[in-house]
Amino acid sequence: MQIVQNRRLQGIVAVLAAGTGYAFMSILVKWAFLLGLGPIQVIALQSWIASLALLIYTVFFKPEIFNVPLRTFGLLALQGVVGALGTSLLYAYALKFLPVSVAILLLYLYPALVLAAGVLIWHKRVSRQELVALLLTLVGTTLASGIFSGVGAVAWIGIVLGLAAAIAYAVFNIVGEIVLARVSPLVAMCFTQWACAIALLVILKGDIKSIPWQNAQTWEVGLLLATVASIIPFYMILVGIQRLGADQAAILSTFELPMTFILAAVFLNEFPTEDQWIGGCLVMCGILLLNWRRNGEQRNEENINQKRAN
Repeated sequence: MQIVQNRRLQGIVAVLAAGTGYAFMSILVKWAFLLGLGPIQVIALQSWIASLALLIYTVFFKPEIFNVPLRTFGLLALQGVVGALGTSLLYAYALKFLPVSVAILLLYLYPALVLAAGVLIWHKRVSRQELVALLLTLVGTTLASGIFSGVGAVAWIGIVLGLAAAIAYAVFNIVGEIVLARVSPLVAMCFTQWACAIALLVILKGDIKSIPWQNAQTWEVGLLLATVASIIPFYMILVGIQRLGADQAAILSTFELPMTFILAAVFLNEFPTEDQWIGGCLVMCGILLLNWRRNGEQRNEENINQKRAN
């Protein structure tokens, strides 16, 4: 019982840490845009530096990582190209057409997609507690997006890109749960990053010179994107999926929203509206509700386990 509780706690901490890292990504991407980089250049910069760092680490310290079955490798490639690259690239392009608030709203529809896929594909049972938590996070996400604070007409192409990013991130979570039943989070992270990097080389036709490598600020933002906003949260979210499952990890990861508010206020001097504060609080309530364990239920489980042991 204690082992199960410890694994669950580790999963919660991992997902919240991932949310913090991904919240930093929004700040860093804005910085990269100010340096004159386009969306695909920003994602390529992040992916290539992260992939190179992981390759060096695995060659010298974890060479056994390369022994991956072909069937599992296919799933890892799918998670990397559709999940990781698809989410990052589609969301970055959505920001070119939409206000950040609307783009975030669309992206954070993905927990509903993950839960729906779990019910339809694996016939998972969704508890009333999970449904209420999901409702709170959806309502909170809607308020936090600022859509009720005077957001005007938006480009349809941006809406399509934002919805596509949500679908890609749902795929990342769903495939991640399958993959993590076969390999460790470190293996999953490395191969999905490498698949993402190779796909970007194909998209850019090998033109790595399209990124201004001679600029010191490019390296600075690139290293931060690769570590703080990529490798660390990537690994943490995979650990969270492994410990909690894709559906609960998806809802917990909405912690990124209130954390984004805090970081935007600190680094960009952007302060959320009243609606956004309320939305952030609802998201946090959903997180707490999802992970609430009533003492009575815990005692019942412990009593049942003790009876079985006797």
